[in-house]
Amino acid sequence: MKYLFFGLLVTLISFELLAQNKDSLKVNVYIRCSYCDNSYIRNELKSVNYARDISDANVIVLGMSEQTGSGGEKYRFIFEGKNEFKGMNDTLIFESAQDATTEEIRNLYMHHLKLGLLPYFLKTPLGKKIEFEYPETTTTQTTLSTDPWKGWVISLSTNGSFNGEQSSKSLNIYSNLRIYKITDGWKLTMGASNNYSKSNYSYDEYTYEYVNRSYNSYIQYVLSMSDHWSFGMFTSAGSSTFNNFNLNTSLKPALEYNVFPYKMSFEKQLRISYKIGANYVDYIDTTIFLKTKEILPEQDLSINFGLVKKWGDIDISIYGSQYLHDLELYELGSYINFSVRIIKGLSVGLAAGYSMIRNQINLSKSDVTQEELLLRQRQIKTDYSYWGYLGLSYTIGSKFNNIVNPRFD
Repeated sequence: MKYLFFGLLVTLISFELLAQNKDSLKVNVYIRCSYCDNSYIRNELKSVNYARDISDANVIVLGMSEQTGSGGEKYRFIFEGKNEFKGMNDTLIFESAQDATTEEIRNLYMHHLKLGLLPYFLKTPLGKKIEFEYPETTTTQTTLSTDPWKGWVISLSTNGSFNGEQSSKSLNIYSNLRIYKITDGWKLTMGASNNYSKSNYSYDEYTYEYVNRSYNSYIQYVLSMSDHWSFGMFTSAGSSTFNNFNLNTSLKPALEYNVFPYKMSFEKQLRISYKIGANYVDYIDTTIFLKTKEILPEQDLSINFGLVKKWGDIDISIYGSQYLHDLELYELGSYINFSVRIIKGLSVGLAAGYSMIRNQINLSKSDVTQEELLLRQRQIKTDYSYWGYLGLSYTIGSKFNNIVNPRFD
């Protein structure tokens, strides 16, 4: 059902009248939305029952978002009716500005949440109590404002942190610059970042000081070829004392195929990406292969799957890179991240990753000190790396709890 009602814009929906007769209210909502403030929603919209479990709801609301070309966010609410509302499904799409505040964003999604729930209220006996107010129509022509930036966005950020005690202290400074323009047909992104980290340790009469510096810059151009195909060109230059890079540059053209149309990326995607090119590397110290500088042809392949459903979301990635001058020098890895409702009240969350590493040709041939090893001041030889997280959540009790009480939160 559309919400314009013969072209008139609904600006105010008086849901509060519905709260006067809660006993007959039959709109039970289950909201799954990562960007939503659930306490704010419950406080602002008190005329619905908020279902604790999806099986107790007759309206399911799924919220998703992704960044727009202007640096703002594009949001999507998917509404699905169940039981007596079966077949009443719709999707609302709206956007926030790049500089929108938390309050502005909350007001924006609350407005669209109310609009999306309106058809379900109209199907209840209380639908006749809903009131509308419409703005006066005008014949004045609205002119589009000219964008002086022509779609370009510049983002500059910097931050620092420090901590210390009697025997140790540390300082970290990070800065980042990003310039980009995104259109339906192409996108161009340029950026640079710098990181400085310094640590001091004292033990008995010994004092140790370690400094790590890294710099990275990049240019990425992506062309939309069709609903499923994309072409890209990626170039970068950087340095890292941790990784033994005085200079590390790369240039790689790329192709990507998405099994699903890109316009469905809110809900699902299966992308296969391939890059091939070369790196020019100038090392700080001579490597274990007795190199001070070299050109390295390389190829990269990645497969990424993402799915967002009312019962949860899943992200799976398989990736690999390989030097073409020696095919035995490669890295192969994967990760999985999902949060899924198993049965009523029981949810499981898992995030894990593993990499098989056979391409550390940048390692310095000089010996690693015990301090460098323990404090992670240099990259160390390893055949693998892994990480993981597992969580379970089980909830029983009242089906609906609409009360918000922030005391001592």
